Amino acid sequence: MNKLFLIISQLFFCSFLLSQAISFTDSEKLWIQEHPVVEFGYEPKWEPYEIYDQGEYTGIVGEYVQRIEDATGIEMRPIPDISWKKSLEGLKSGSVKMVPSCAIDEERKKYLVFTKPYVSDPLVISTRREYEFVSCLQDLYGHTVALPEGYWTTSLIKNDHPKIKVIEKPSIQACLEAVSFEEADAYVGSLGVISYYVNHKGFTNLKIAAPTRYEDIKIAMAFNKDWIVFRDICQKVLNSISIQESSRIRQDWISVRYEYGFSWSKALTWMLIIGGIALAALLLFYLWNRSLKKQVAEKTKMQETLKVSLDQIKKQDREKKVLLQEIHHRVKNNLQIITSLIRLQASTAENEEIESSLTDATERIRAIALIHEKIYNTSELNYISAQEYISALANDIISSFSDSKKVDLEIDCETSELDLKAIVPLALILNELITNSLKYGFKGKSTGKITIYLKDNSTTLTLNYLDNGQWLDNPGSKNFGTSLISIFTDQLEGSYKLTKSVTGTQYDFEFKAYK
Repeated sequence: MNKLFLIISQLFFCSFLLSQAISFTDSEKLWIQEHPVVEFGYEPKWEPYEIYDQGEYTGIVGEYVQRIEDATGIEMRPIPDISWKKSLEGLKSGSVKMVPSCAIDEERKKYLVFTKPYVSDPLVISTRREYEFVSCLQDLYGHTVALPEGYWTTSLIKNDHPKIKVIEKPSIQACLEAVSFEEADAYVGSLGVISYYVNHKGFTNLKIAAPTRYEDIKIAMAFNKDWIVFRDICQKVLNSISIQESSRIRQDWISVRYEYGFSWSKALTWMLIIGGIALAALLLFYLWNRSLKKQVAEKTKMQETLKVSLDQIKKQDREKKVLLQEIHHRVKNNLQIITSLIRLQASTAENEEIESSLTDATERIRAIALIHEKIYNTSELNYISAQEYISALANDIISSFSDSKKVDLEIDCETSELDLKAIVPLALILNELITNSLKYGFKGKSTGKITIYLKDNSTTLTLNYLDNGQWLDNPGSKNFGTSLISIFTDQLEGSYKLTKSVTGTQYDFEFKAYK
């Protein structure tokens, strides 16, 4: 009984001792005195961080708000029936003075001040269990992702990944329901929130599919700029909370089932009221507490298993990239072998026309081999740098001509990357154009100029090819190269216009833009 009395006494004076351990300035004490009640905005359905149910505000963030009440004596009062969208609008207009949890970004810094982040969580991708393999956000290009209205992550995904189709929902639960019922393909959010919903809200057909490459979500308290004093007060309270206490708060909420409705503040009140209960009731409480610790241990182990799974997914992603790079490397080597065999055959040909045709074939194969070489040497396996590839292709073709003409190359690409669906036909078109410039446009000339301009118009690609030579018709030619240009233009769902003048030859192409 002496031990029980000691525990109850310590709990009873917990808030008093905490307030004594924090040193507030005179201006801060005056602010506390002038603001006995502080109303705040929140996200009512952001379990396990923020929960507002039947007038009670709880969750991980709720524990920290309780610490502020204990340390300052201020009554922290949640605004009834408010949404996160209305909370943000209120912060901008000044009708809401603070929110206890808010992600920090540059836009919000314009009208808010923040404490240091006190909660962090990895940002991950969640899909249905039977959904196709997803290793990163780029795998969701062209797919549908459900995201909550007004969330920082929603604007982040929209800005950084415009190729993802985003549908906005009023809450996290609505987003996960959209994924569960196949209205959307994936959801992007914090690891703790998703695992909580999977474990406690019945979303058993969902899984953590992959991590994102973003840093962990960092949550801080946000205030209007005229409440900087209260920001400083809250920061002092947060500084007083130990790492061990923060870890316990997180484990309690992520590991304990929400439907238990367990609240430390209610437990404290209950203990103070029935401090003189019988020994049988104390024994019952002891047994229940042991059961609770067992559940905490099980849920902590589950969290560790999830993190191991994320590491395995990252490893599989790296292995897949290495394998694909090796495939491209082998394809490039095989194409080089084919090129060598055709060159050998061309050197033994007695017919000059056959030799010329075989030589042209080797140039076309080299253009394709160069694609696989660029893919092998880049970290992105679905795209190639347009400027780098076209420059390498043009210089390679020019250097292969024995007469070594001096050609001035001007290449300007207003698109950073080319999709693999478009690069092969486009490469073969450029191969024919550059070869014809060297053979016919600059025939009899020691110098020449080639200009290549590629522009991405969102839905179409524009290619302008110009040289300052006059292409002389070859009487013995069967126009095979011209036919190839037409074939590959059709393959890219495009068209072209040819203009010849005394100042040069110009091709203007327009293709479908592959995304």
